Amino acid sequence: MRFVTKRDEDKTARLASEETYQALLGIIRTQNKGLITDSIYRDGYNTPDGKRSRVEDKLAISYKYKCAYCERLCKADIEHYRPKKGVEEEPTHPGYYWLCYEWSNLIPSCITCNREGGKHNKFPVLGPRVFTPPLLADGNINLTLCKSTLAPLLDERPCLLHPEVDKPEDYFTFELDPKGEGIRITGIDVDGRGESTIQICLLNRLEVKLDRVERVIDDFKDSVHCLFAQLENGEVSNEQFADRMTHSITLLRQRSQEDDRTHTYLRKYIVASVANFQAIVLPFLEPKTRNITLRAFQSLIG
Repeated sequence: MRFVTKRDEDKTARLASEETYQALLGIIRTQNKGLITDSIYRDGYNTPDGKRSRVEDKLAISYKYKCAYCERLCKADIEHYRPKKGVEEEPTHPGYYWLCYEWSNLIPSCITCNREGGKHNKFPVLGPRVFTPPLLADGNINLTLCKSTLAPLLDERPCLLHPEVDKPEDYFTFELDPKGEGIRITGIDVDGRGESTIQICLLNRLEVKLDRVERVIDDFKDSVHCLFAQLENGEVSNEQFADRMTHSITLLRQRSQEDDRTHTYLRKYIVASVANFQAIVLPFLEPKTRNITLRAFQSLIG
């Protein structure tokens, strides 16, 4: 998960239209959730290569074509962050039906994080649960108070983190899987919201743990091992070796700033400190290369 800035002005014309607002009022006034239609919150259209969604297109741009939770490249579902038709932990809650077309409530999620044993209608909160839409005195809806970034929704303090509200460095760290199955993400905040997000979206399922290694570690590992082999074979001088090692570490740092790459927060975490680099990267290197690589990293980041 990475922090994402999604501009309100980037929502589709249909989501922003008066027609959609009137449709929303009809849902609110009747409390008929059967009136919620994916033709609005998907806004589909046809292309020669198949059907697409204007809302998915806009979300993909903001999220760099990645799942909001596991940060893998994917064909994402349009996920309602606050579930629109019911809440698993609160049987009497009608669901956040008034947020069905709210831009800040729509985020992209891969099938596994969202549906296949993942989020579904899970939405536990630590604060006071919001049960009803914010209506104005004239019966219209206060759209400003429907935003995830503002009270009263913000005051719910959802256990599931929101990529456009919550900064991952406040909630997560990483560690090697004790069974050798890749890299695990772990929660660190005292309220347990990070750990809850991990559990709700199954962020330590096997394929994600292994993907973190393949996408983030393997290229660096291969470059280091190749460089040491070249030094041992006399193919590079000590000076060339030092320059190329610096280049490999610099590239690792540069990629941590490229938000279109997978597992952005893991990349940032690795290069944030010597301790993080030592704990997450060095174990994947051959033992004979670790000390020299660590010293090179220390000298470069200071």
